[in-house]
Amino acid sequence: MPDKKWIQTWGQSHSALSLFCYPSMRKTYRLVMNTAIQGEKLRLWLSNTYGKNDVKIGEITAAPCDENGNFTGAYTYLTYGGKSSFTLKKGERVKSDEIVFPLKEEEYFCISIFVVSGDLNSGNLLDSAKLITVPGNYTVTPQITNQVRTRDYVITLAGKLLGMHFPKPIPLFDSVEVLNGTDAASIVVFGDSVSQQGFWTGPFEKRLRQEFGGKYSFVNKSVMGNRLLRDCSPIFPARGLYGNKATTRIKDDIYPYENISHVILFMGVNDVFEYATINAFPWEKPDTDEMCRTIKAITDDLHAKGIKVIMFNIPAFGAAPDATRAKDALRRKVNTWLEENQDIFDGFYDVASAAADPEDDYRSRAEFIGGDKLHPNAYGGEYLAGLVDLNMFR
Repeated sequence: MPDKKWIQTWGQSHSALSLFCYPSMRKTYRLVMNTAIQGEKLRLWLSNTYGKNDVKIGEITAAPCDENGNFTGAYTYLTYGGKSSFTLKKGERVKSDEIVFPLKEEEYFCISIFVVSGDLNSGNLLDSAKLITVPGNYTVTPQITNQVRTRDYVITLAGKLLGMHFPKPIPLFDSVEVLNGTDAASIVVFGDSVSQQGFWTGPFEKRLRQEFGGKYSFVNKSVMGNRLLRDCSPIFPARGLYGNKATTRIKDDIYPYENISHVILFMGVNDVFEYATINAFPWEKPDTDEMCRTIKAITDDLHAKGIKVIMFNIPAFGAAPDATRAKDALRRKVNTWLEENQDIFDGFYDVASAAADPEDDYRSRAEFIGGDKLHPNAYGGEYLAGLVDLNMFR
């Protein structure tokens, strides 16, 4: 009989939400999830890491539900330190008390949080769960209707203008863990906006569930604009969105969690692409040797924790407005090192070659990338997700 273990069934990395934030208001935030693994108990991590103020929590409930967040069974209160109401201090990250909460694989459930006061500035933009928000305390109300903010319309418009996909921001929620007794584990992708936007991670998770039903959960710990070597430059107005550099945030996003079997590393494009743009000073040209050493150091650390590492190299970005041949030369240098040293990883995927334009590998195939000429679109995401040989997870 396998030992019972705490495993993430859902999670995200946090950064400063900037214009995506939720101003202070007495409001219920209901997050609707579908679990890939079964569990007997549940506990919740909350984060105010990038908060500018304390946040007062009124109460929290968990309940089985349908895909729209309508309760299908009895709710249970979640507490922290035995209290249903508490204050999450600025910069603080906490783990709730555990509750008995039986879950079957592929079952929907939701967690509803009533925030009494405090701006919600810490979170991420992910579409791996559905967030419903409504003014007032509706944590025990079986059915609620989402209130669309004016800010949400602005975000959607900004995404269309920039040719990017901005999922609805999810504040406060950090991770949800279940106590599992079937020897399941989690697979975590640690990346930037190529992964954060969900175009390849969604289809990949679907493949995992179809192939391994109940064996793995898939958790997306990716942050837009994130870099390996540096935090975002102070010249960028919304620099908080890009989060701390990878070597810093991995200590919050990966290391505190148990029973991670694999980490997919898909980082580096912003180090070589962003410098000399609005996002980074011209003198922030990356040292490619340092990038390679950092990738190896992260891999060694994960191996020391018993976690297998799958590496994706850096796709071509030549069609993007800020691309240059000089930046592309840096990308190629890192990719050459990754290919020559792929034996240090437990899996390596040359996504750059697979997605390259056959007429000019300075850019990715036009049918694979979105309106910003940088990130994959739905078709390109499906293609990338299909590259990974699932046999490595057996």
